[in-house]
Amino acid sequence: GLPGPKGPSIGLFADLEIKMIKGPLFVGQEYQLEREVVGLGESARTESMWIKTVIKDPETGDVLATTLLNSATLKQSYAHYTEDAQRLGKVIGH
Repeated sequence: GLPGPKGPSIGLFADLEIKMIKGPLFVGQEYQLEREVVGLGESARTESMWIKTVIKDPETGDVLATTLLNSATLKQSYAHYTEDAQRLGKVIGH
């Protein structure tokens, strides 16, 4: 692992897909959420992860909606990216 907290970096919501199954959803309403990282990706400039969220009715357990979020981080915005990536065994520059 990495020692200590990571420095500041620029994160982006690159893409968001929402699938309404038994909606609508309401502001102020409580829901049960289940989250899972379903994919990891990388380009020359970014690292990203795809996060699936299942939104359920807390009383019935019915699935009301799902979301799929692509959350990306700009590599150059993180000052110690190369050093930390190499420490984790990542091959840099190929």
